[in-house]
Amino acid sequence: MDQQPRPSPGTRRPGAREWVHTCERCGERMTEAHCKIVCPNCGYARDCSDP
Repeated sequence: MDQQPRPSPGTRRPGAREWVHTCERCGERMTEAHCKIVCPNCGYARDCSDP
């Protein structure tokens, strides 16, 4: 009975993507809340419908 190890709960699944936004002004990683994308460093904000 040869069982394959199960991934731990914190392990990402193959094909799962992490959505990351980078600030156009300062290059910092932006945070996303609902439909607003905001840079915690400089305050630059975008709407999720912006291209």
